[in-house]
Amino acid sequence: MVGPSAGDADAEAGAASARGSGFMGDGIPPSRIQTYYMWIQSVLDDLGGAVSRMLAYVGPEPLAASAALGEDVLASFAALSRVHSDGWGAGWRTRAGVAARVAAGRPATRGDLRRAVPVPSTAAVLYLRFGSAGTGTGEAEAQPFLFGDGAFQHNGALAPADRLRAELTGEERASLGGSNDSELYFARLRRAIDPGAAVDPARIADAVASVRASYPDACLNAFLLTPTALAVVHSSARRPAPLAAFAARGLDLADLPPGHGDDYNVLVTRRTASGARVVATTGIPLAGWTPLPDDTVSLLTPESVASSPIPLRANV
Repeated sequence: MVGPSAGDADAEAGAASARGSGFMGDGIPPSRIQTYYMWIQSVLDDLGGAVSRMLAYVGPEPLAASAALGEDVLASFAALSRVHSDGWGAGWRTRAGVAARVAAGRPATRGDLRRAVPVPSTAAVLYLRFGSAGTGTGEAEAQPFLFGDGAFQHNGALAPADRLRAELTGEERASLGGSNDSELYFARLRRAIDPGAAVDPARIADAVASVRASYPDACLNAFLLTPTALAVVHSSARRPAPLAAFAARGLDLADLPPGHGDDYNVLVTRRTASGARVVATTGIPLAGWTPLPDDTVSLLTPESVASSPIPLRANV
């Protein structure tokens, strides 16, 4: 959105001064206030927009991450850490359930990511963080978040976060480890997951719809890993890359990696030579990859992608 011109602002400031000190009614017209509000909000949204990168696989048997993903995919994903440099993390299935590890406040190397999943696993998720505006940089803010038998990671920003925090129960708020808006999202989605039961994508889709009603313009893309499922939320509100956030970090916009434009929040999938199915955000070479359906929750297996639509609800 283009901001109001300086001439418009000066003229209206003078008119407001001549009419009195009131801000509404006898001051700046409400229509102009709304224009300013929308412009400021668009800037804030862009600065705090969806800026993390995600990668995951589900395999036919326990596999090392490098074998499941392919060394070329792993290398190109690691290279994105020069932009998405606020930390990294991984979650993986074990015989006992799901485990996770995070490294906060520093970029990942290719070696870090090769070792991130320490044992062969039937499924794993990887995450590169570029923190949203106003969030911390410690381990409590790093993703994936682990709670019970679920590891969760989100590419997006929910602003204002207090709106979602207010919708949580006291018990849900007590479970939070940090101030990250993505952790609030995870807490809300857990209502749709019964411990020990099969993941129902329709229930998760309904929970995502509730969050979407509160945040109509947010990217809600997310990966959820459980002992029995890899569930992927693809609901980006078609947000482009947050170029203002990159510029604010001093990054050269002409030197950004591929996939950092209008297609920035498209999730894609393919099968690899290992027999694993991989799902990823953009930024890696994507020849032969297929986009996931928009506004769906998908359960991924090595052989299939089963997608459930996210229902539409009126905005809160």
